[in-house]
Amino acid sequence: MANVLDAMRKHQAEQAAARLSVRPASPKRAPVAAAAGLQTSAPVGRAALDGYASELCAHYDRGGALAEDFRSLRTSLLAQYLDERFCVLVTSAEKGEGTTVACLNLALVLAERQERRTVVVDCDLRARRLANLMCMDNSPGVVDLLCGSARLQDVLRKTAYPNLFVIPAGEAGKGEIGELLHRPELEETFNALRREYDYVLFDTPPVAVARDACMLGRAVSDALIIVRMYRTRRETVDSAIRLLRAANIKPVGVVLTHHR
Repeated sequence: MANVLDAMRKHQAEQAAARLSVRPASPKRAPVAAAAGLQTSAPVGRAALDGYASELCAHYDRGGALAEDFRSLRTSLLAQYLDERFCVLVTSAEKGEGTTVACLNLALVLAERQERRTVVVDCDLRARRLANLMCMDNSPGVVDLLCGSARLQDVLRKTAYPNLFVIPAGEAGKGEIGELLHRPELEETFNALRREYDYVLFDTPPVAVARDACMLGRAVSDALIIVRMYRTRRETVDSAIRLLRAANIKPVGVVLTHHR
């Protein structure tokens, strides 16, 4: 079985040996691979400080190696944007890659830049893990925004960090999700977040499982792909990248998890 390293070579990525590093993508080259030793095996609900789940290493182990990995990722991402502001989808090729955990840990180290404002939006309306990891109510959230039953200020949640905010998913049936993501309120909401926040992260489902991330392409043009090392198939990574590009979404980096 081909593993993800083959896919990285195929997309002309440079494999990081020990530290996490995302570098600017050359216009003629595919996104550079990043390597992160993320461990996401702790059960959701196992509380750390402030009730946050223990997977959030950048919160409860801020001086640790994994938190430092995310700071390296932060630095490399910022280098790709001249004004040091960005709005990206955080997605994966398959389930179980650690997308939500990586998204939140990145947000936590971004919040260390106290002069900047960060918001994380749970656009995975199927799994809805973000609220659980952050120990907060899941509703109202994105679903309520798109339905018009709540305003942006109604769904924003404060965190232990004064410049970090979260918008949970809310509750929706599987049959409703496609219609919700096509509503004009989605672009309006995304544009409002871009105006108000320096860093906007959208946690989305795996591309191979649902096309939700691709459906967001009309509102967000960049994506960070989370891939679990030695488990994810090369074909799945290739397919995810092709689907994102077909939706006019540029992969700005690939983060390899569980490499340690």
